[in-house]
Amino acid sequence: MPEERKIEDVVWSIKNGAHDEVESLFVNHNYDVNAELGMRYPIHYAADFGHLKMLQFFVGMGADVDRKDKYGITPLLAAIWEGHTSCVECLLKMGANRKLLTPNGETYMDVAEKEEIKKLLLHTKMDPKP
Repeated sequence: MPEERKIEDVVWSIKNGAHDEVESLFVNHNYDVNAELGMRYPIHYAADFGHLKMLQFFVGMGADVDRKDKYGITPLLAAIWEGHTSCVECLLKMGANRKLLTPNGETYMDVAEKEEIKKLLLHTKMDPKP
């Protein structure tokens, strides 16, 4: 895993959607998609900032879709809170657990504000494994 200064750069690149740069770092420099970067994991930053292509990349590289960060937040919950409908749909199709609770003990349905996200939480089916 990269040293502290590098970690800040990687997090910045993920948050800002620099997909090609991030993909190169994780593929060519063997960064671990399930290793903590700062206080969270790469998949959390992608979900939180609504970067669908990067989210798909991390999941494709084996990122744990149900991993909780140090605050008890999953990537799915981050996407729900930020209203990133396409990221919510992607995570659900990739098998994210919609039945977990928020750090405050609420259901994901309880905290979803967008109607489209509520519908996804009710009806999205997981894609079958190849």
